[in-house]
Order: sequence, then C-alpha cells, then structure tokens
Amino acid sequence: SKTIQNDILECAGIVIRNSNRRTIDEHFFSVLADETTDRAGREQLVVVLRYATQQAGGNWCVREDPVRVVDLLEEIRLGTGMTEEEVEVKMTEENVGNVILEKVRELLGDTHKLIGCGFDGAATMSSQNIGAAAVLKRKHPLCEYFHCAMHALNLCVAAGCKQRDVQACMTTVQAITSFFNTSAKRMHALQRTLQGKDTEQPRKKLITLCTTRFLERHDSIIVLAELLPVIIQCLTEMESWHSTDTRSKASQLLGSLRSPSFLVALFALEAISAVLLPVSRGLQARSIDVATAAQGLDACIGTLQSWRDEPEQHVAIILKKAEAVADDLGVSVRPPRCPAKATHRANAGDCSDSATYFRINCFIPLISGTLEQLKARFGHRQQISFKLCGLLPAQLKPWVEMGPVILRYKEFLEAEAVVEAEHGIWVAMWKGKSAELLPPTAVAALDNCPHQLLPNISSLLQILAALPVTTAEPERFFSRVTLAATSIRAAMTEERLEAICLTQVYRECPDLTVDAVLEQFCQKPWKKSFVV
Repeated sequence: SKTIQNDILECAGIVIRNSNRRTIDEHFFSVLADETTDRAGREQLVVVLRYATQQAGGNWCVREDPVRVVDLLEEIRLGTGMTEEEVEVKMTEENVGNVILEKVRELLGDTHKLIGCGFDGAATMSSQNIGAAAVLKRKHPLCEYFHCAMHALNLCVAAGCKQRDVQACMTTVQAITSFFNTSAKRMHALQRTLQGKDTEQPRKKLITLCTTRFLERHDSIIVLAELLPVIIQCLTEMESWHSTDTRSKASQLLGSLRSPSFLVALFALEAISAVLLPVSRGLQARSIDVATAAQGLDACIGTLQSWRDEPEQHVAIILKKAEAVADDLGVSVRPPRCPAKATHRANAGDCSDSATYFRINCFIPLISGTLEQLKARFGHRQQISFKLCGLLPAQLKPWVEMGPVILRYKEFLEAEAVVEAEHGIWVAMWKGKSAELLPPTAVAALDNCPHQLLPNISSLLQILAALPVTTAEPERFFSRVTLAATSIRAAMTEERLEAICLTQVYRECPDLTVDAVLEQFCQKPWKKSFVV
C-alpha cells in the first residue's frame, strides 16, 4: 500500500541522514542553498553541505552532499508558530536563514565548524546586512557569504556595460533566436539554407538567449555570430513568404542586422563570450576547488585587462568580421552621424574613423564594464579567506601574509607560535622542489600533508577545501526534483519527495542496504497492517 511505501521511503531517508551525520561529523563545512517552485506550486529549498573528507584509500576529496529538500513556506509556517487566522507566510530573510540553520542543526547537532555559505545572489539570501547570509553570520561569525562564482562571472556582461548599442544587440539576439526556435517551419528553412551553403559548420541550430541559463547566454551569442551569413540569407528569403507575420518580422530583423553598431557590438560580445565560456563550464564542475576557480577567474581578468590595455588589434579583428557580414547586407561599417551635442548616443572620438569611434564608444566601455564587475563581485572578506591559498605548495606565501587568516580561524588552531612553527616546517618541506611536483589544489596538498606532524596546517587546508565556490550542486538537485515530481505525481507529500530524491543521489551509499532500511522500519513503535 502507499502507506507502507511511504514508511519504507521514510526509513531509507533516515538511514541516509544518519550516514551523512557520521560522514560530516567533526569536519569543517559550508552550506549551499537554493530555492525553486515545483509543479505543485511548493517553494522547494535544497540544502547542500560542502566539506573535505578522506576516502577509503586515504586520499582526500571534496564532497557536496544534498542533505535536505523541504517545503520552505510550510517550514516557515511551523517555525514561526503561525495561527490559522494568519494567511500570509512571511518569507523574510530572518525566517529563511532560520530554516536553513535549523535543518543543518537537525542533521549535525553541532554547527560550530560552519565556515561559509554560498547562495546565488538573490537579495533575500545574499544580503550581508539583512539577508539569510546575515542570519548565519550573526550566529556563526566565521560563516562568510560567498556569491556563487558561476553567477558572478556570467552576470558581468549583462550588468557590466550600460552602453546602448550593446544592450540593443542583446535584445536583437534574443529576438532572432526566439523567431527561429519558436517555429518548426522557420527552423527547417534555416537548416535547409545552411545545407545549401555547403559549409563545414558544425552548428545546425540557434540557441535561445536565456537570462538565467548562463552557458546558453554565451553559446547563443557565439552560435549566432557563426551562423549570421546563413541567417541573413534565410531572412531575406522569408521576406517573400506568404505568412504576413513571418514577412513583417523578417523585415524588422533584417533592419536591425543592417545597423553597423549591431554588427560591431555582436562580434565584441562574441570575443568576450569566448573568454568567459570555458571558465563558466569549469565552474560547473562537481566539487571544484577554490584555488582552481581563483586561477580561472584571474586568467579571465588578465586576458580582458590585456585587451583593455591594447585594444587596437582586437578592434581591427572585430571590424574585419563586421565588414564581411556588412557586404552581404549591402551596407558599410561606418560611424553614425555625430552631432556636436548628443544625449541619447555616444559620440566620443573621431567620427570619421570607424576604428577609433567603435573602439572608444563600444569596445572599451564593454571591456571596462566587464572588468569592473568582475573585480567588484568579490568582497574584501572573501579575498582574505582566499589568502588561505597561500598555504598551497604551488602558491606558498611568507608568514607575514598569513596573519589575517590566522586571526580569523584562531579558535580552531593552537597558539600562534605553534602555527607559525608548523608553517615554517611546511614551507621547508617544499623548498627546492620543481614546480611540477608542487600540489596546486587544497585536496592535493592535503594528500601530501602529514596530519600528525602538522595538524594546524591540515585544519587550514580543510577549511580552504570546504569554502563554497558555486551553487551548481543545488541547481543540479532541482533536476532530480523535477524528474520525481512529475505532472501526474505532483501531489505526493513532501516527505516522500525528499526520500525519493535522496535515494536517487545516494544509491551507491554503502550504508543504504535492505537490511539497514528494514531494521529502521522495525524500530517504528506502532503496528503495521500489511495489505496483500
């Protein structure tokens, strides 16, 4: 019966939580959380714990384990003691933060080793003054908030430049991709035109520009730039179609494509997306290390900074691509008319020279805005925590630079003199070794750190490994929630949904056996009535 099924699933969930408690106990950990609405209209909150642990063979690894998925509104209602007369459930920052902390405490009991929290940047979660992060910070002073690096990186292009041509370009890209992808007839026409070109183009379909799917944002711009000649030919043919709607929209889109400002902005965005895309993909890797993420971000910032310092060569490449497409459209890439005073359009520089105009009014503002956003989205507190990377053998720093870190985590360490001595021994262990032998990540450093000899260094490396990087794991878990709570099973209880999702994640858990579940089932105090 469904009652027995629910009881067995509940017992499986208890076995999984007990296993998690034993695994995470006494480890430094961070909390990752995110929320979404399921098919039944419930606000689902997923809580994930990130920590470093030793595997069976003795090697270290970083784990990001989903531990709870709960109905946030129902938990707030129960936690605040709302009466039946009260209708509105107040999803305030205080209530959301208390729910997250309460679920962690239910699992672990002791939360004094909570050293970080990672959210997606929504104001309710991330505000360091009144958000859920502030609630955790007040109760755990060492729990610093880390904005999801994946979100921070990919929001830079969207928020980094307020230049009108770039904003108009993004709007046009979204309109073009939606125009083709929302109609099978138009998509078939585009593919037929692509086949007629007899090209080796591997891309056969446009990717719709989405503001929340960050990888698709970069892919959409890159693919559209590659297929632009094909799109122009296809839109030109659609101007003679029988469908009035298609004819009018095709003419409108061709008019937008004929704008030199659009072409230059598109290929400038393509260049920046090509830099951001590999880093964005890397940040979605499971259990990515802070040092690896920092290296990728630093490389991205360094590349864009070099473009900003010497933009002439890159602007020349962009103009060359724009002119090739402009020839197909029968237009020339030249600056617009520049009056003496302009209030709605940039007109700096020499308007008679295309390279100078577009370099000053489009390329440099886009690069500068993106760089500004990249540097601004990582706070001072987080930079202090990232200084723990100075303990990695590949980035060893002198003792004087490790002072702020020691002061922040001193409650987990011995006396400062002991830590300083261990640091000296750690530095001496790696002195003189070739760069190829120096571990670049916290996990690799832990594998080479003798815990009995250097317990404080080992603790600091575990803290470094546990610092949150992205919220990709909670978002991956939402996919399991969607698969479990289908349209015909959307009415299942929250407990059953949580148990189904957790058993999918921990199907390889050694503690999740038939005997363990049956033993937990037998411990229930009430008598079961089996229905055959």
